[in-house]
Amino acid sequence: MTKPRNIGVLSHLFLTAILVVPTLSDGGDHERFKRRDPLNSFTYYNGSFDVRDKHYWAATAFTGIHGYVVAGVLLIAGVCFALYVTFFDKRRRVSSTRCPKLDRYYLPLFLLLLLFMFLSMAASGIVIAANQSSRNRTEEMKETIDKAGEDLDKNIRTVITSLTRIQYLLLPYDQKTTHLLNVTSHRLRRGSLLIQSFVHTNGPTIDLAINISYVTHLMIASTNLFVLLLAFVPILLHWHPGFIMVIFLCWILTTLSWVLTGFDYFLHTFAGDLCSAFSDFVQNPQNNTLTNLSPCMDPLHSDTTLIEVSSMIRNFITELNTKVADYALTGRSNTASLAPKSGLVCDPFAGQQINSYTPQRCSNGAIPIGQFPNVLSRFTCHDNVPPETCKITGKFIPEAAYLRVYAYSNSAQGMLDILPSLQNLTQCLHVKDTLSSIVSNQCKPFRASMYRLWACMLALSLIMKVVVLLFLAKAFQEKGKSFARFSIYPTSGEVQQVTI
Repeated sequence: MTKPRNIGVLSHLFLTAILVVPTLSDGGDHERFKRRDPLNSFTYYNGSFDVRDKHYWAATAFTGIHGYVVAGVLLIAGVCFALYVTFFDKRRRVSSTRCPKLDRYYLPLFLLLLLFMFLSMAASGIVIAANQSSRNRTEEMKETIDKAGEDLDKNIRTVITSLTRIQYLLLPYDQKTTHLLNVTSHRLRRGSLLIQSFVHTNGPTIDLAINISYVTHLMIASTNLFVLLLAFVPILLHWHPGFIMVIFLCWILTTLSWVLTGFDYFLHTFAGDLCSAFSDFVQNPQNNTLTNLSPCMDPLHSDTTLIEVSSMIRNFITELNTKVADYALTGRSNTASLAPKSGLVCDPFAGQQINSYTPQRCSNGAIPIGQFPNVLSRFTCHDNVPPETCKITGKFIPEAAYLRVYAYSNSAQGMLDILPSLQNLTQCLHVKDTLSSIVSNQCKPFRASMYRLWACMLALSLIMKVVVLLFLAKAFQEKGKSFARFSIYPTSGEVQQVTI
Protein backbone atom coordinates (compact mmCIF):
# COMPACT_ATOMS: atom_id res chain seq x y z
CA MET A 1 0.00 0.00 0.00
CA THR A 2 1.40 3.42 -0.94
CA LYS A 3 2.18 6.15 1.55
CA PRO A 4 -0.65 8.52 0.52
CA ARG A 5 -3.16 5.72 1.00
CA ASN A 6 -1.70 4.90 4.42
CA ILE A 7 -1.89 8.56 5.37
CA GLY A 8 -5.51 8.65 4.25
CA VAL A 9 -6.23 5.53 6.28
CA LEU A 10 -4.66 6.99 9.39
CA SER A 11 -6.42 10.30 8.80
CA HIS A 12 -9.82 8.62 8.75
CA LEU A 13 -8.75 6.76 11.86
CA PHE A 14 -8.93 9.87 14.04
CA LEU A 15 -12.59 10.32 13.15
CA THR A 16 -13.43 6.66 13.61
CA ALA A 17 -11.10 5.07 16.14
CA ILE A 18 -12.10 7.44 18.93
CA LEU A 19 -15.75 6.81 18.17
CA VAL A 20 -15.78 3.06 18.01
CA VAL A 21 -15.41 2.63 21.74
CA PRO A 22 -17.64 3.95 24.52
CA THR A 23 -16.11 7.26 25.58
CA LEU A 24 -18.62 8.28 28.22
CA SER A 25 -18.65 6.79 31.64
CA ASP A 26 -21.00 8.43 34.10
CA GLY A 27 -24.75 8.27 34.45
CA GLY A 28 -25.29 11.85 33.28
CA ASP A 29 -23.86 10.93 29.91
CA HIS A 30 -26.37 8.13 29.49
CA GLU A 31 -29.09 10.67 30.22
CA ARG A 32 -27.82 12.73 27.29
CA PHE A 33 -28.30 9.71 25.03
CA LYS A 34 -31.90 9.19 26.14
CA ARG A 35 -33.37 8.86 22.66
CA ARG A 36 -36.01 6.61 21.18
CA ASP A 37 -34.59 3.67 19.26
CA PRO A 38 -36.84 2.67 16.32
CA LEU A 39 -34.91 -0.60 15.98
CA ASN A 40 -35.80 -1.60 19.53
CA SER A 41 -39.57 -1.02 19.69
CA PHE A 42 -39.00 2.72 20.21
CA THR A 43 -37.61 2.17 23.69
CA TYR A 44 -34.89 4.50 24.93
CA TYR A 45 -31.41 3.85 23.59
CA ASN A 46 -29.35 2.30 26.36
CA GLY A 47 -25.81 3.02 25.34
CA SER A 48 -23.25 5.68 24.56
CA PHE A 49 -21.39 7.08 21.56
CA ASP A 50 -20.49 4.07 19.41
CA VAL A 51 -20.59 4.37 15.61
CA ARG A 52 -20.33 0.60 15.27
CA ASP A 53 -23.73 0.24 16.95
CA LYS A 54 -26.68 0.41 14.57
CA HIS A 55 -28.91 1.27 17.54
CA TYR A 56 -26.88 4.43 18.16
CA TRP A 57 -27.34 5.50 14.55
CA ALA A 58 -31.04 4.67 14.61
CA ALA A 59 -31.65 6.56 17.86
CA THR A 60 -29.64 9.57 16.69
CA ALA A 61 -31.32 9.67 13.28
CA PHE A 62 -34.69 9.48 15.06
CA THR A 63 -33.99 12.87 16.68
CA GLY A 64 -34.98 14.42 13.34
CA ILE A 65 -38.46 12.88 13.55
CA HIS A 66 -40.13 16.30 13.31
CA GLY A 67 -38.89 16.71 9.74
CA TYR A 68 -39.68 13.16 8.69
CA VAL A 69 -43.25 13.31 10.05
CA VAL A 70 -44.09 16.60 8.36
CA ALA A 71 -42.58 15.30 5.11
CA GLY A 72 -44.73 12.18 5.37
CA VAL A 73 -47.89 14.22 5.96
CA LEU A 74 -47.06 16.45 2.99
CA LEU A 75 -46.42 13.41 0.82
CA ILE A 76 -49.80 11.88 1.67
CA ALA A 77 -51.56 15.21 1.20
CA GLY A 78 -49.78 15.71 -2.13
CA VAL A 79 -50.91 12.31 -3.40
CA CYS A 80 -54.49 13.09 -2.38
CA PHE A 81 -54.33 16.47 -4.09
CA ALA A 82 -52.92 14.88 -7.25
CA LEU A 83 -55.77 12.35 -7.28
CA TYR A 84 -58.29 15.13 -6.78
CA VAL A 85 -56.89 17.20 -9.67
CA THR A 86 -56.58 14.18 -11.95
CA PHE A 87 -59.97 12.53 -11.41
CA PHE A 88 -62.43 14.33 -9.17
CA ASP A 89 -61.80 17.87 -10.34
CA LYS A 90 -62.49 17.00 -14.03
CA ARG A 91 -66.07 16.03 -13.25
CA ARG A 92 -66.82 19.37 -11.63
CA ARG A 93 -65.34 21.72 -14.19
CA VAL A 94 -68.75 22.65 -15.52
CA SER A 95 -70.04 23.57 -12.08
CA SER A 96 -69.37 26.88 -10.44
CA THR A 97 -66.24 27.10 -8.38
CA ARG A 98 -66.55 30.64 -7.15
CA CYS A 99 -65.34 31.41 -3.66
CA PRO A 100 -66.94 34.69 -2.59
CA LYS A 101 -64.67 35.04 0.40
CA LEU A 102 -61.51 34.78 -1.72
CA ASP A 103 -62.93 37.17 -4.32
CA ARG A 104 -62.66 40.02 -1.84
CA TYR A 105 -58.89 39.61 -1.33
CA TYR A 106 -57.25 39.78 -4.75
CA LEU A 107 -54.70 42.44 -3.84
CA PRO A 108 -53.85 41.20 -0.29
CA LEU A 109 -53.44 37.63 -1.51
CA PHE A 110 -51.29 38.77 -4.42
CA LEU A 111 -49.04 40.88 -2.17
CA LEU A 112 -48.85 38.16 0.47
CA LEU A 113 -47.83 35.59 -2.15
CA LEU A 114 -45.12 37.89 -3.50
CA LEU A 115 -43.85 38.53 0.03
CA PHE A 116 -43.47 34.85 0.88
CA MET A 117 -42.00 34.08 -2.52
CA PHE A 118 -39.26 36.65 -1.90
CA LEU A 119 -38.79 35.32 1.65
CA SER A 120 -38.46 31.80 0.26
CA MET A 121 -35.89 32.90 -2.31
CA ALA A 122 -33.92 34.69 0.39
CA ALA A 123 -34.10 31.60 2.62
CA SER A 124 -32.89 29.44 -0.28
CA GLY A 125 -29.86 31.69 -0.72
CA ILE A 126 -29.12 31.53 3.00
CA VAL A 127 -29.37 27.72 2.91
CA ILE A 128 -26.84 27.62 0.06
CA ALA A 129 -24.46 29.81 2.10
CA ALA A 130 -24.99 27.74 5.27
CA ASN A 131 -24.45 24.53 3.31
CA GLN A 132 -21.15 25.84 1.96
CA SER A 133 -20.10 27.00 5.42
CA SER A 134 -20.77 23.59 6.98
CA ARG A 135 -18.77 21.92 4.22
CA ASN A 136 -15.87 24.34 4.76
CA ARG A 137 -15.85 23.58 8.48
CA THR A 138 -15.84 19.87 7.74
CA GLU A 139 -12.96 20.28 5.29
CA GLU A 140 -11.03 22.31 7.84
CA MET A 141 -11.42 19.56 10.41
CA LYS A 142 -10.37 16.94 7.85
CA GLU A 143 -7.22 18.93 7.01
CA THR A 144 -6.25 19.01 10.67
CA ILE A 145 -6.82 15.27 10.91
CA ASP A 146 -4.90 14.62 7.68
CA LYS A 147 -1.86 16.46 9.06
CA ALA A 148 -2.04 14.51 12.31
CA GLY A 149 -2.49 11.30 10.32
CA GLU A 150 0.67 12.04 8.33
CA ASP A 151 2.68 12.54 11.52
CA LEU A 152 1.20 9.41 13.05
CA ASP A 153 2.01 7.40 9.94
CA LYS A 154 5.62 8.53 10.16
CA ASN A 155 5.87 7.54 13.83
CA ILE A 156 4.33 4.09 13.31
CA ARG A 157 6.63 3.37 10.36
CA THR A 158 9.67 4.51 12.31
CA VAL A 159 8.78 2.43 15.35
CA ILE A 160 8.00 -0.76 13.42
CA THR A 161 11.15 -0.47 11.26
CA SER A 162 13.37 0.16 14.28
CA LEU A 163 11.80 -2.63 16.33
CA THR A 164 12.30 -5.08 13.47
CA ARG A 165 15.97 -4.12 13.14
CA ILE A 166 16.52 -4.41 16.89
CA GLN A 167 14.92 -7.86 16.92
CA TYR A 168 17.45 -9.14 14.38
CA LEU A 169 20.32 -7.66 16.39
CA LEU A 170 19.23 -9.22 19.69
CA LEU A 171 17.93 -12.52 18.37
CA PRO A 172 21.19 -14.47 19.00
CA TYR A 173 21.66 -13.03 22.52
CA ASP A 174 18.36 -12.16 24.21
CA GLN A 175 15.30 -14.24 23.37
CA LYS A 176 13.10 -12.64 26.03
CA THR A 177 13.61 -9.07 24.84
CA THR A 178 13.29 -10.17 21.22
CA HIS A 179 9.94 -11.78 21.98
CA LEU A 180 8.74 -8.64 23.78
CA LEU A 181 9.69 -6.44 20.84
CA ASN A 182 8.14 -8.89 18.39
CA VAL A 183 4.84 -8.83 20.29
CA THR A 184 4.92 -5.03 20.32
CA SER A 185 5.59 -4.87 16.57
CA HIS A 186 2.78 -7.29 15.83
CA ARG A 187 0.34 -5.28 17.94
CA LEU A 188 1.15 -2.13 16.02
CA ARG A 189 1.02 -3.93 12.67
CA ARG A 190 -2.22 -5.75 13.52
CA GLY A 191 -3.87 -2.52 14.62
CA SER A 192 -2.75 -0.83 11.42
CA LEU A 193 -4.20 -3.64 9.30
CA LEU A 194 -7.50 -3.51 11.20
CA ILE A 195 -7.66 0.24 10.69
CA GLN A 196 -6.93 -0.07 6.98
CA SER A 197 -9.58 -2.75 6.62
CA PHE A 198 -12.17 -0.64 8.45
CA VAL A 199 -11.44 2.54 6.50
CA HIS A 200 -11.23 0.68 3.18
CA THR A 201 -14.74 -0.65 3.82
CA ASN A 202 -16.37 2.40 5.39
CA GLY A 203 -14.25 5.37 4.28
CA PRO A 204 -15.72 5.66 0.76
CA THR A 205 -19.24 5.34 2.20
CA ILE A 206 -18.60 8.17 4.66
CA ASP A 207 -17.15 10.42 1.94
CA LEU A 208 -20.06 9.60 -0.36
CA ALA A 209 -22.58 10.44 2.36
CA ILE A 210 -20.92 13.82 2.97
CA ASN A 211 -20.90 14.65 -0.74
CA ILE A 212 -24.49 13.51 -1.23
CA SER A 213 -25.62 15.68 1.69
CA TYR A 214 -23.86 18.73 0.27
CA VAL A 215 -25.10 18.20 -3.28
CA THR A 216 -28.66 17.46 -2.13
CA HIS A 217 -28.89 20.69 -0.12
CA LEU A 218 -27.43 22.65 -3.02
CA MET A 219 -29.76 21.11 -5.60
CA ILE A 220 -32.95 21.54 -3.55
CA ALA A 221 -32.18 25.15 -2.64
CA SER A 222 -31.13 26.02 -6.20
CA THR A 223 -34.14 24.26 -7.71
CA ASN A 224 -36.39 26.08 -5.28
CA LEU A 225 -34.97 29.40 -6.45
CA PHE A 226 -35.47 28.41 -10.10
CA VAL A 227 -39.07 27.24 -9.58
CA LEU A 228 -40.00 30.41 -7.69
CA LEU A 229 -38.59 32.52 -10.51
CA LEU A 230 -40.61 30.50 -13.02
CA ALA A 231 -43.70 30.96 -10.83
CA PHE A 232 -43.88 34.63 -11.81
CA VAL A 233 -45.01 33.53 -15.29
CA PRO A 234 -48.35 31.94 -14.28
CA ILE A 235 -48.87 34.64 -11.65
CA LEU A 236 -48.56 37.52 -14.10
CA LEU A 237 -50.18 35.74 -17.04
CA HIS A 238 -52.89 34.09 -14.90
CA TRP A 239 -52.14 30.73 -16.52
CA HIS A 240 -54.08 28.19 -14.47
CA PRO A 241 -52.26 25.02 -15.68
CA GLY A 242 -49.02 26.78 -14.78
CA PHE A 243 -50.36 27.33 -11.26
CA ILE A 244 -51.02 23.60 -10.90
CA MET A 245 -47.53 22.76 -12.18
CA VAL A 246 -45.88 25.24 -9.78
CA ILE A 247 -47.96 23.90 -6.89
CA PHE A 248 -46.82 20.33 -7.54
CA LEU A 249 -43.18 21.35 -7.91
CA CYS A 250 -43.25 23.45 -4.75
CA TRP A 251 -45.06 20.66 -2.92
CA ILE A 252 -42.33 18.20 -3.86
CA LEU A 253 -39.58 20.65 -2.90
CA THR A 254 -41.29 21.40 0.41
CA THR A 255 -41.55 17.70 1.20
CA LEU A 256 -37.85 17.19 0.41
CA SER A 257 -36.97 20.27 2.45
CA TRP A 258 -38.68 18.79 5.50
CA VAL A 259 -36.79 15.53 4.99
CA LEU A 260 -33.55 17.51 4.94
CA THR A 261 -34.66 19.45 8.01
CA GLY A 262 -34.92 16.21 9.97
CA PHE A 263 -31.65 14.97 8.50
CA ASP A 264 -29.88 18.24 9.40
CA TYR A 265 -31.07 18.00 12.98
CA PHE A 266 -29.65 14.49 13.07
CA LEU A 267 -26.31 15.86 11.78
CA HIS A 268 -26.43 18.63 14.38
CA THR A 269 -27.01 16.05 17.12
CA PHE A 270 -24.22 13.85 15.80
CA ALA A 271 -21.82 16.83 15.69
CA GLY A 272 -22.60 17.51 19.35
CA ASP A 273 -21.97 13.87 20.26
CA LEU A 274 -18.73 13.88 18.29
CA CYS A 275 -17.32 17.01 19.91
CA SER A 276 -18.41 15.85 23.37
CA ALA A 277 -16.63 12.54 22.82
CA PHE A 278 -13.48 14.37 21.74
CA SER A 279 -13.68 16.64 24.78
CA ASP A 280 -14.16 13.70 27.14
CA PHE A 281 -11.16 11.93 25.64
CA VAL A 282 -8.96 15.02 26.03
CA GLN A 283 -9.99 15.47 29.66
CA ASN A 284 -9.69 11.84 30.70
CA PRO A 285 -8.07 9.58 28.10
CA GLN A 286 -7.40 6.80 30.61
CA ASN A 287 -11.08 5.85 30.70
CA ASN A 288 -11.17 5.32 26.94
CA THR A 289 -9.93 1.87 25.93
CA LEU A 290 -8.76 2.15 22.33
CA THR A 291 -7.93 -1.48 21.77
CA ASN A 292 -9.67 -2.66 18.61
CA LEU A 293 -9.34 0.33 16.32
CA SER A 294 -6.82 2.78 17.64
CA PRO A 295 -3.53 4.36 16.61
CA CYS A 296 -2.31 3.84 20.16
CA MET A 297 -0.82 0.72 21.63
CA ASP A 298 -2.95 -1.29 24.01
CA PRO A 299 -2.78 0.67 27.29
CA LEU A 300 -3.00 -2.57 29.28
CA HIS A 301 0.42 -3.56 27.93
CA SER A 302 2.03 -0.27 26.93
CA ASP A 303 3.34 0.68 30.39
CA THR A 304 4.79 -2.80 30.87
CA THR A 305 6.48 -2.63 27.49
CA LEU A 306 8.05 0.76 28.19
CA ILE A 307 9.27 -0.29 31.62
CA GLU A 308 10.80 -3.55 30.36
CA VAL A 309 12.49 -1.92 27.37
CA SER A 310 13.79 0.99 29.47
CA SER A 311 15.03 -1.43 32.14
CA MET A 312 16.84 -3.47 29.48
CA ILE A 313 18.64 -0.35 28.27
CA ARG A 314 19.56 0.86 31.75
CA ASN A 315 20.71 -2.58 32.93
CA PHE A 316 22.89 -3.01 29.86
CA ILE A 317 24.49 0.44 30.31
CA THR A 318 25.06 -0.22 34.03
CA GLU A 319 26.65 -3.61 33.32
CA LEU A 320 28.74 -2.12 30.52
CA ASN A 321 30.02 0.67 32.74
CA THR A 322 30.89 -1.85 35.45
CA LYS A 323 32.89 -4.05 33.07
CA VAL A 324 34.68 -1.09 31.52
CA ALA A 325 35.63 0.14 34.98
CA ASP A 326 36.90 -3.35 35.89
CA TYR A 327 39.04 -3.46 32.76
CA ALA A 328 40.47 -0.07 33.60
CA LEU A 329 41.35 -1.18 37.13
CA THR A 330 43.23 -4.25 35.87
CA GLY A 331 45.82 -1.95 34.43
CA ARG A 332 45.64 -3.33 30.90
CA SER A 333 47.49 -1.26 28.36
CA ASN A 334 45.51 1.44 26.53
CA THR A 335 42.39 0.83 28.62
CA ALA A 336 42.39 4.31 30.12
CA SER A 337 40.62 5.66 27.05
CA LEU A 338 37.78 3.23 27.71
CA ALA A 339 36.98 4.92 31.00
CA PRO A 340 36.50 8.67 30.65
CA LYS A 341 36.82 10.69 33.81
CA SER A 342 33.23 11.91 33.57
CA GLY A 343 31.47 8.59 34.02
CA LEU A 344 32.07 6.03 31.24
CA VAL A 345 29.04 5.31 29.00
CA CYS A 346 26.22 7.87 29.18
CA ASP A 347 23.10 6.75 31.10
CA PRO A 348 20.18 8.75 29.62
CA PHE A 349 17.89 7.68 32.45
CA ALA A 350 20.01 9.22 35.19
CA GLY A 351 17.74 11.03 37.60
CA GLN A 352 14.58 10.07 35.67
CA GLN A 353 11.92 7.44 36.00
CA ILE A 354 12.52 4.47 33.76
CA ASN A 355 9.18 4.73 31.98
CA SER A 356 9.28 8.52 31.50
CA TYR A 357 12.42 9.01 29.45
CA THR A 358 13.04 12.38 27.85
CA PRO A 359 16.14 13.06 25.75
CA GLN A 360 18.93 14.85 27.60
CA ARG A 361 22.55 15.69 26.99
CA CYS A 362 25.22 13.42 28.31
CA SER A 363 27.78 14.85 30.68
CA ASN A 364 31.01 16.07 29.15
CA GLY A 365 33.27 13.22 28.13
CA ALA A 366 30.68 10.44 28.56
CA ILE A 367 30.35 8.12 25.60
CA PRO A 368 26.90 7.91 23.98
CA ILE A 369 25.77 4.29 23.92
CA GLY A 370 25.53 4.26 20.13
CA GLN A 371 29.18 5.34 19.74
CA PHE A 372 30.63 2.88 22.24
CA PRO A 373 31.19 0.07 19.65
CA ASN A 374 33.39 2.51 17.69
CA VAL A 375 35.54 3.04 20.77
CA LEU A 376 35.56 -0.68 21.56
CA SER A 377 36.60 -1.66 18.04
CA ARG A 378 40.09 -0.26 18.68
CA PHE A 379 40.60 -2.94 21.33
CA THR A 380 38.91 -5.84 19.52
CA CYS A 381 40.97 -8.84 18.43
CA HIS A 382 39.31 -10.31 15.37
CA ASP A 383 39.30 -14.05 14.81
CA ASN A 384 41.37 -13.82 11.63
CA VAL A 385 44.22 -12.01 13.47
CA PRO A 386 46.86 -14.09 15.32
CA PRO A 387 46.67 -13.77 19.14
CA GLU A 388 50.33 -12.71 19.32
CA THR A 389 49.63 -9.78 17.05
CA CYS A 390 46.66 -8.76 19.18
CA LYS A 391 48.79 -8.76 22.34
CA ILE A 392 51.45 -6.64 20.70
CA THR A 393 48.88 -4.08 19.51
CA GLY A 394 46.90 -4.08 22.79
CA LYS A 395 43.74 -5.63 21.36
CA PHE A 396 42.47 -7.88 24.12
CA ILE A 397 38.66 -8.01 23.57
CA PRO A 398 37.45 -11.15 21.70
CA GLU A 399 35.46 -10.59 18.53
CA ALA A 400 32.47 -12.53 19.93
CA ALA A 401 32.32 -10.21 22.93
CA TYR A 402 32.57 -7.20 20.63
CA LEU A 403 29.71 -8.46 18.46
CA ARG A 404 27.57 -8.95 21.53
CA VAL A 405 28.31 -5.45 22.78
CA TYR A 406 27.71 -4.12 19.26
CA ALA A 407 24.28 -5.76 19.11
CA TYR A 408 23.24 -4.49 22.52
CA SER A 409 24.68 -1.01 22.03
CA ASN A 410 22.99 -0.46 18.68
CA SER A 411 19.76 -1.94 20.01
CA ALA A 412 19.87 0.35 23.02
CA GLN A 413 20.58 3.38 20.83
CA GLY A 414 17.79 2.38 18.46
CA MET A 415 15.36 2.09 21.34
CA LEU A 416 16.45 5.47 22.69
CA ASP A 417 15.85 7.00 19.27
CA ILE A 418 12.30 5.68 19.01
CA LEU A 419 11.41 5.84 22.70
CA PRO A 420 9.73 9.29 22.37
CA SER A 421 7.66 7.98 19.42
CA LEU A 422 6.86 4.82 21.36
CA GLN A 423 5.73 6.96 24.29
CA ASN A 424 3.53 8.99 21.97
CA LEU A 425 1.87 5.81 20.75
CA THR A 426 1.47 4.28 24.20
CA GLN A 427 0.08 7.49 25.70
CA CYS A 428 -2.00 8.52 22.65
CA LEU A 429 -0.29 11.91 22.61
CA HIS A 430 -0.82 12.47 18.89
CA VAL A 431 -4.51 11.67 19.20
CA LYS A 432 -4.89 13.73 22.35
CA ASP A 433 -3.09 16.77 20.92
CA THR A 434 -5.09 16.62 17.69
CA LEU A 435 -8.42 16.26 19.46
CA SER A 436 -7.47 18.98 21.93
CA SER A 437 -6.81 21.33 19.00
CA ILE A 438 -10.10 20.37 17.39
CA VAL A 439 -12.05 20.85 20.63
CA SER A 440 -10.43 24.23 21.32
CA ASN A 441 -10.48 25.73 17.84
CA GLN A 442 -12.87 23.88 15.55
CA CYS A 443 -15.66 22.16 17.47
CA LYS A 444 -17.59 25.30 18.35
CA PRO A 445 -17.71 26.71 14.79
CA PHE A 446 -18.33 23.20 13.42
CA ARG A 447 -21.35 22.66 15.66
CA ALA A 448 -22.55 26.20 14.98
CA SER A 449 -22.40 25.63 11.21
CA MET A 450 -24.45 22.45 11.55
CA TYR A 451 -26.99 24.26 13.72
CA ARG A 452 -27.26 27.13 11.23
CA LEU A 453 -27.82 24.70 8.38
CA TRP A 454 -30.66 23.03 10.30
CA ALA A 455 -32.20 26.37 11.32
CA CYS A 456 -32.05 27.70 7.76
CA MET A 457 -33.62 24.53 6.35
CA LEU A 458 -36.35 24.72 9.00
CA ALA A 459 -37.07 28.34 8.07
CA LEU A 460 -37.12 27.49 4.35
CA SER A 461 -39.44 24.52 4.96
CA LEU A 462 -41.89 26.60 6.99
CA ILE A 463 -41.92 29.41 4.43
CA MET A 464 -42.42 26.96 1.57
CA LYS A 465 -45.42 25.44 3.35
CA VAL A 466 -46.99 28.90 3.45
CA VAL A 467 -46.04 29.49 -0.21
CA VAL A 468 -47.76 26.25 -1.26
CA LEU A 469 -50.92 27.18 0.66
CA LEU A 470 -50.92 30.67 -0.88
CA PHE A 471 -50.47 29.22 -4.35
CA LEU A 472 -53.41 26.88 -3.70
CA ALA A 473 -55.55 29.79 -2.54
CA LYS A 474 -54.51 31.85 -5.57
CA ALA A 475 -55.29 28.98 -7.94
CA PHE A 476 -58.79 28.52 -6.46
CA GLN A 477 -59.31 32.28 -6.46
CA GLU A 478 -58.52 32.64 -10.18
CA LYS A 479 -60.10 29.40 -11.39
CA GLY A 480 -62.90 30.01 -13.88
CA LYS A 481 -62.24 33.75 -14.10
CA SER A 482 -60.94 35.85 -16.94
CA PHE A 483 -57.94 38.12 -16.41
CA ALA A 484 -56.08 40.56 -18.57
CA ARG A 485 -52.34 40.03 -18.65
CA PHE A 486 -50.40 41.60 -15.77
CA SER A 487 -53.62 42.45 -13.95
CA ILE A 488 -54.63 41.71 -10.38
CA TYR A 489 -58.42 41.80 -10.64
CA PRO A 490 -60.49 39.72 -13.08
CA THR A 491 -62.19 41.35 -16.07
CA SER A 492 -65.75 41.50 -14.61
CA GLY A 493 -68.44 44.10 -14.32
CA GLU A 494 -68.69 43.53 -10.61
CA VAL A 495 -65.14 44.64 -9.86
CA GLN A 496 -62.97 47.39 -11.21
CA GLN A 497 -59.92 46.25 -13.16
CA VAL A 498 -56.63 47.46 -11.73
CA THR A 499 -53.43 46.81 -13.68
CA ILE A 500 -49.97 46.55 -12.27
